Amino acid sequence: MQLKKLIAKYPKETLLDGPTPLQHLTHLSQKLNTNVYLKREDLTHLTLGGDKPRKLEYEIAQARLNGADTLVTCGSMQSNHARLTTAAARKLGFDCAIVMSQDNYAQIQGNLLTVHLMGAEVRVVEVEDHWDLESHVLRFCEELKQAGKKPHYIPVSGTTPHSCLGYVSGGLEMVEQLDQMQVNLTGVYTPFGTGGIFTAMLLTFRQNGIWAPFYGISVNGRLPKMEAYHTKWWQALCQLLEQDPAQQKGDFALHDEFIGREYGHATEECLDAVLLMAETEGILLDPVYSGKVFAAFLNHHASGRWGPDDHVMLVHSGGVPALFAYHQEIEAHLKKRGRL
Repeated sequence: MQLKKLIAKYPKETLLDGPTPLQHLTHLSQKLNTNVYLKREDLTHLTLGGDKPRKLEYEIAQARLNGADTLVTCGSMQSNHARLTTAAARKLGFDCAIVMSQDNYAQIQGNLLTVHLMGAEVRVVEVEDHWDLESHVLRFCEELKQAGKKPHYIPVSGTTPHSCLGYVSGGLEMVEQLDQMQVNLTGVYTPFGTGGIFTAMLLTFRQNGIWAPFYGISVNGRLPKMEAYHTKWWQALCQLLEQDPAQQKGDFALHDEFIGREYGHATEECLDAVLLMAETEGILLDPVYSGKVFAAFLNHHASGRWGPDDHVMLVHSGGVPALFAYHQEIEAHLKKRGRL
């Protein structure tokens, strides 16, 4: 059975307002002598855009089925997921509580500013790795229960088996757009945080006969963690969608060499990528996710991997508000490159 019919049996909320654009980047393509396409997930309509609404549509549907009244999640101080979960909660009539890990971007700026504007209950904790906040969030959920609330826990980055369905749906949207544009892809680059986008898109594209190599670009975890996430979500999606988990995946590669020192480190290569996209196409990337995806593509392009006959698609997962929280790093980089 086609994925479109299989996914239709799962309930979803409505947070998206139609498809996001898939754009051919004319000026960048000319500059690089390679056909480059950008899936504009930064242009979802919920509160400054980003990929999370696709995932939240399915996850919040589960919360509603379970009778929840409060969405509880976690992330860094500049978490896109925190911004968009709070926005989704407000749009759909839920309360929202966020546990955030203390870091260097605690100014009331960027994503954090929007979270406070929308009135989420915010708790800040000290952890070594903001991807290890679960125990703090679960304790918070227990406190909310004691106060008479009905919390629904959404993990860091919003990735669950049901939320991965959002990028099966999104992948089907991309397949249709590529068909309409008559584009035969030869490469696909996605961010890789917890691996939901990468895994769901890979499954969807393969099921629809698109066998272009996939490149998952880590923003935080090293290869063993990436591989574990990918296996986890692949198996979960195959179970939900009645697919054989042993089916062929085709060519794909996971990369952890573009992270920098840690999650959220705005590397020089990343900032150069942000600058190039802005100067050629007037499109703003963020320094945490999409900037690193583009930096990885540029690294591979410089090594001779892509040429004039290639058609490569990158996923812009959003996160542009974080640019404002990174203003000091960006200002220093603009000066270094002679732009200021």
